[in-house]
Amino acid sequence: MYIFYNLLTFIGAIFYLPTLLLKKGPENKQTFVKERLGISSYGKADIWVHAVSVGEVLACLPFLKKLNKEFPAKKIVLSTTTYTGQKLAKERFREAHRVMYVPIDTFFSVTRVVNALKPELFITAETELWPAMFKALRKAGSRVITLNGRISDKSFKGYRKIRFIMKNVLSNVDFLYMQTKKDAERIIAIGADPHRVAVMGNFKFDLEVSTKTLARWHEKIDRDILLAASTHEGEEEIVLDGYELIMNRTRNIKHMTETRGHKSQPADVMLIIAPRHPERFDEVARILERRNLEYIKRSNIDSIREKDPMPSIILLDTIGELSGLFSIASIAYIGGSLVPNGGHNLMEPAYWSKPTIFGPHMENFPITKDFLEAAAALEVKDAHDIAETVLELLHDRSRASEMGHKAKVIVENNTGAVNKAIELVRGYIGNS
Repeated sequence: MYIFYNLLTFIGAIFYLPTLLLKKGPENKQTFVKERLGISSYGKADIWVHAVSVGEVLACLPFLKKLNKEFPAKKIVLSTTTYTGQKLAKERFREAHRVMYVPIDTFFSVTRVVNALKPELFITAETELWPAMFKALRKAGSRVITLNGRISDKSFKGYRKIRFIMKNVLSNVDFLYMQTKKDAERIIAIGADPHRVAVMGNFKFDLEVSTKTLARWHEKIDRDILLAASTHEGEEEIVLDGYELIMNRTRNIKHMTETRGHKSQPADVMLIIAPRHPERFDEVARILERRNLEYIKRSNIDSIREKDPMPSIILLDTIGELSGLFSIASIAYIGGSLVPNGGHNLMEPAYWSKPTIFGPHMENFPITKDFLEAAAALEVKDAHDIAETVLELLHDRSRASEMGHKAKVIVENNTGAVNKAIELVRGYIGNS
């Protein structure tokens, strides 16, 4: 089986590397090629952690930080598969002894790297199963564990068809710590030893939430805040359509209440829009200008005189403030979800007990299903949905508060995955 597998991966590598080199990607393509082929120079490592791409690296960061803190004498190597994951790993986990590309899973490549690094422990995140790598590590005497493991519906269907192969592959893994009971049942169903499987929860619940005090500029806001966080291209237009519907509806209601002499006032809503990527700040500014919408950039707020009114829209064009803004938002919208980008993490607004809405594209965060089932978040499909949902939540404050509370409970009930993972690691490498 392994001979056939290695032959296939070797042939795949021949076609894979030249094609990838023609694409936009690694800045240092020579390093990329050498490390993917396993022909770079390597030094000894104690712990080798592999996280495929951006999502896995982000999820692992709280664990990696604590791993370094708990085992300061250990040399930690972090590998990724993608260029974007590599870039993020170097930016966010500078404590690593080395950040590198994982070698292609063929006998020649992985054996050379494993024999050079000779890690005490190899950790793979979210159930990346590498037959050649696991066999080489086992032969070298390294222990192998999976953390934050999950098996998607698609993967499960595929793995079940080759269960006789997967059982052999999984026999080289010392322990599989899965996110949920369902994930644990699935990994056992495709061949894992039940005695080597347990449920740990999800690293994404153990996020590092910024609790530092916000700059005083937010004190100038005297309205409800709809925070559109981490928006992508094509998404700002939809959010802005929804916001304009909200403002039109609010003006109409206000006019009616004033005409009829009612004392109750409709919600006065401000929009803070935070593009995911800094290079799009100017693009989103142009969108706002093209629509003739009154707005101000966050970077210009400090220049507003105390008596001047704050515009209804703030474009967050600064880095590092979004996390804190969740604490003062009335409602949070999670970006990357109305367009097919897979969505972003809704843990931060949940931590602050905020009612949260998002679009149908939250594929990168399966946990959103739990939020929807618990009525701890709501899904919106378009601008009209955004407007209707936001207005309903601002009108029914008790419902909004209950949503936020349920979201907070989900976070509290699922935290602790990082500590569980650290204790598992300690069992394999001791306290040194």
